[in-house]
Amino acid sequence: MANIKVMDARLASMIAAGEVVERPSSVLKELIENSLDASANHITVKIYHAGRDKIIVEDDGIGMDKDDALMCFKEHASSKIKDEYDLFKIKTMGFRGEALPSIASVSKVTLETSNDGISGTEVTVIDGIKEIKVIPFHKGSRFTVEELFYNTPARLKYLKSDSTELASCIDVVSRLALSRVDVSFSFYIDDREHFVTSGRNDLLEAIGRVYSVDYCKKLIEVNYEDELISIKGYISKPEFTKSNKYQILTYINNRNVYVPSFQRAILDGYGNYLFSSRYPITFLFFSLDSSLVDCNVHPSKREVRLSLENELSKTLETVIRKALSNLNSFQEANISSLTRFKNTDFNEKSLETDNNLLNENKIDQEIKIEYPKVEDFLDDFIEAPLEDSSPLETTKEVILKDDNAFLINKDDKIIEEQKTEKEQFSYRIIGQIHKTYIVLEGDDGFYLVDQHAANERVNYEKFSKIMTSHLESRELFSPYYLTFPTSDIVKLTQGKIALLNSCGLRIEIFGSDTVKVETVPNFFKNGDIEKDIEFLIQKVIDDKNISLQELRDEVIASKACKSSIKANDYLDMNEMEFLLKELFKCQNPTTCPHGRPTIIHFSSYDIEKLFKRTGK
Repeated sequence: MANIKVMDARLASMIAAGEVVERPSSVLKELIENSLDASANHITVKIYHAGRDKIIVEDDGIGMDKDDALMCFKEHASSKIKDEYDLFKIKTMGFRGEALPSIASVSKVTLETSNDGISGTEVTVIDGIKEIKVIPFHKGSRFTVEELFYNTPARLKYLKSDSTELASCIDVVSRLALSRVDVSFSFYIDDREHFVTSGRNDLLEAIGRVYSVDYCKKLIEVNYEDELISIKGYISKPEFTKSNKYQILTYINNRNVYVPSFQRAILDGYGNYLFSSRYPITFLFFSLDSSLVDCNVHPSKREVRLSLENELSKTLETVIRKALSNLNSFQEANISSLTRFKNTDFNEKSLETDNNLLNENKIDQEIKIEYPKVEDFLDDFIEAPLEDSSPLETTKEVILKDDNAFLINKDDKIIEEQKTEKEQFSYRIIGQIHKTYIVLEGDDGFYLVDQHAANERVNYEKFSKIMTSHLESRELFSPYYLTFPTSDIVKLTQGKIALLNSCGLRIEIFGSDTVKVETVPNFFKNGDIEKDIEFLIQKVIDDKNISLQELRDEVIASKACKSSIKANDYLDMNEMEFLLKELFKCQNPTTCPHGRPTIIHFSSYDIEKLFKRTGK
């Protein structure tokens, strides 16, 4: 007796549905993409009970006649793919052919559609049985999906909580709404409006409607085009980040996709503008010839395969880095909540008349400092003579601490990359507080400078120039012998030794578990040499994909940190002035190599607001 049999068509459809219909948001994605492919100008989306009970997607696009309304529920039926050549030049959102029959196999589906706006067709599909009616209906289509997974309890059981499924639905609709800003979207959750986009083909406006207007204030425009690729959209300013990568949104030919190499290029482009474990927000649109994009590599088209992927990724990294390099701005301290005092002699009635006061119930709140806003300081200030600080002798070397790397002679050519006069701003050094922060008075408020972060930035850029153009090594009087597990030694022999040698080391394998080190970079300090060498070697062992640039950045950032002045180090006025002058020569004076801010600006308005002087 034969054990292998052809499955029932309905059972096969239910199994195939698992590739496309994983959860309510999967249904939304397929239906909305069909509406976009139907040239809709307006799409209305409604979900109930996180999509479990009902999903409605209605559009005003090209509708269907009776024959097409029936045919769209047949397996592998498509109006978008005619032959195998179409697979290599896909320009539509959907194409697989089993989306609608898959959805219908695990839910109750009603389709109302018309291609002339006069006579319409209603098709109801329940358990594979189709009912057809003639109805009046506007031009377009409306899909109603009810009781998702009602006949597959195992899948229903493994849906996440309502809040998780709802978040997934919102994410899908939001990404699709941004993919086509020339189409108006109306999104409702349990009959309450969540967002409405205008369809005016304005990406920034759409971002504001889908996410928030506050997002728009923290974005940088990106615009680049060559013969191979066009890149347009927005990226977040360095201080506007998230703890995960979910909002690194990339679109290829208006399709929201995940491209690992593009995501890595974006992060590499940000480099040390980002604080550790923080990720930017991006809305980037790439236009490519469709022949360079293979969409048919994932059941739900979440990922694509690209030709010339390495070249495109390198271009993206360069575009991101250039956009950020044009942004020299200090983080603003936004005083978002004010204080009330326990023991006050103020007349309570007079306080109540002040429109700027907090609610009576908000007693004893702490001052909360956030950093959501950044304004370009370069246009606000011009260079002016320093007050209350002694001018430095420009012909002499200035010594802060014995082993501070940023202290060099005026004639040293390594660091000198002068900024133009426009790129300077006026300030007066007030002094140092808590032996950690330098206080500056500016034309609009005051600034707090983190002396360690500032010195880190100076050292980082100095060492970067050494590593790229003036890297010199010195022979060790006595070689270092470091022991590692044999498995790590094997990893080192797989192309890692050359990588380490490019960073100024000369090493060789000495036996089965030992590394011999004979030279080190000149800027390695004697007391830390062994630790620095071990750090470098362990880094290439742990990260098999690390590049030469990434390894050099690790070396530079580590040495910059160790060579910098620390918190609780006292600085006199000359030392503070020298540090600030060196900081403002840097290409990126606003953050340290780890992405922390070097300077925070407290505006005059915020100070007056804090003291309730804004009504004057």
